[in-house]
Amino acid sequence: MTPEKVIEYYFGIITVVGGPSVLLSIKYTLRRWRSLPESGWKVPGFAFGILGLVIASFLEAPLLFLKTWIALAFAAGIIEESVKLLPLKFFGRSPEWERWKLVIGAGLFLGVVEGIFYTAGIFALNQEPYLVAVRIVLMGLHTVWAAISVGFLLGETGWKRFSGLAFSMMAHTLYDLPSLAMVDGYSGSVIAYLAGLSTGFLLATQLMAKKAAELVGRLVPKEDEETGEVRENVEETEENKITSSP
Repeated sequence: MTPEKVIEYYFGIITVVGGPSVLLSIKYTLRRWRSLPESGWKVPGFAFGILGLVIASFLEAPLLFLKTWIALAFAAGIIEESVKLLPLKFFGRSPEWERWKLVIGAGLFLGVVEGIFYTAGIFALNQEPYLVAVRIVLMGLHTVWAAISVGFLLGETGWKRFSGLAFSMMAHTLYDLPSLAMVDGYSGSVIAYLAGLSTGFLLATQLMAKKAAELVGRLVPKEDEETGEVRENVEETEENKITSSP
């Protein structure tokens, strides 16, 4: 197959395989999120998402201008997954569960803002509409990769702490590689091989997200976790009262 045809199939795989994997990963992450105490994560998450996107764009710009596409794929995976972790540095005195939420918030907003710009480009350049679905999946992946990185960093010990970050960097790199390899003139066979590797990481993402969410459960003192659960039960009780009232 031609490289262009392989990329078409690859984008279809991203939607069909990546979509459900992202939804399952978000399910595991939200389940843990709701068990934790509430915190004001939206404003700092948005700020660090924008800051991370600006830093990543600045660092990746030279490779973009030089048109070193394969190097750009590796740089994007390493840089973008690293800048999402900025809240760990700036909120070093905050509880670990709160920093976990801030990193995920940064990943969410980075993905959303980046996705908005790329989606606008899709319509402006009159590209195929199905590419919008690909961008939506990537928005979710940005969030999930951040959750995997920070979950292992905070929940594991020793060298295992970095396994989540390494996975996210490699998954991100492989996600970008098939398309950029096509731009760089690689054959359809090479691109198909890279697409297969990327698909494998897409399938493994939900497993890594589940493990990361389990690790975060160790970070919260029992009384805080119980407080969060009690708060949820109270909210559910109040909702039931409202819906059952005449």
